[in-house]
Amino acid sequence: MRVFPALFALLTMAVPATAQSVEETELVHALFRSMNPQSIAHNREVCGYVVRSPAGELGISKVSWGSPAACATIPVEPGFTIVSSWHTHAAWAQGYDGEVPSTIDVEGDMQMGVNGWVATPGGRLWFIDGQSGFMYQVCGRECLPTDPGFYPEEHGPVEKRYTLAELRRRFVGR
Repeated sequence: MRVFPALFALLTMAVPATAQSVEETELVHALFRSMNPQSIAHNREVCGYVVRSPAGELGISKVSWGSPAACATIPVEPGFTIVSSWHTHAAWAQGYDGEVPSTIDVEGDMQMGVNGWVATPGGRLWFIDGQSGFMYQVCGRECLPTDPGFYPEEHGPVEKRYTLAELRRRFVGR
């Protein structure tokens, strides 16, 4: 099958490049399969970093427990390099749009210059590009453990991807 060069160029421009590796994605997915149920059960955000050890191994930093809508990470050990941030969005709460990253989530990653990962009460896994602020669902609703009290799409449809400007419009539109 022949692909037309203009069509190929258009399609590749529409899908942003991703900076995360398969190894990082698998590590984060396994982490959230474990942490999302705990976060939901205790109704507290859980957060930390994906780090690279001095030996070059990918791992997870010390885990920090926050409140229902915030979490402060613990500094990483000397010699470890932050690869990306990660956190859960705790249990589902009426009136709180926890199925998408918040603008604070995205802006915080951008200020640090790192990518980010967010797990939601509806079981979505988001990736945030810490340079551009572009975010997309790595996997959709119920791909991770889900809050049994979750009410789907309370705030309208959840798109597969957002720019920071689109995310701001989603939150301002209420």
